[in-house]
Amino acid sequence: MSACRNTSPEPGAATPFGAGVLDYGILFSVPGMRENTAGIRTRMIAAYRRESGSAVGALHAAIAADDLSALRNAAHRLKSASGALGAMRVFELSRAIEDAARGGSNAFDPISQTVLDLALQQTFDEFERLNADSPAGSHTSAANPPERR
Repeated sequence: MSACRNTSPEPGAATPFGAGVLDYGILFSVPGMRENTAGIRTRMIAAYRRESGSAVGALHAAIAADDLSALRNAAHRLKSASGALGAMRVFELSRAIEDAARGGSNAFDPISQTVLDLALQQTFDEFERLNADSPAGSHTSAANPPERR
């Protein structure tokens, strides 16, 4: 399916999934993130990796237990962590899962799981590119995100 290719669009570009991978305006609104002051961006990205992995594990556990409340809570955790760092594609996917669970249905089917996994990988790839292109102490602006290779 062409919408699920493992490619990342330009930062902020619209995608078949709706939101772009990262919103640099949100990401850089967090103090110290733009310059990676004292490695804060690197540490925050590592924390996001851990939290997103934990939340995805909780999503799978909720499905296995057929527990929509736990599914909603896990999706909310992932949505919140993603929104705080501007990981908009993951934010939107998590919000859809959370909203469906709140409405009494499971939107975390095998296709949604694959799409979420892909979105997370693309998000991690963008974060890695950002750190490689602008290590601690460098200056990257929201208007001029790092060049794509």
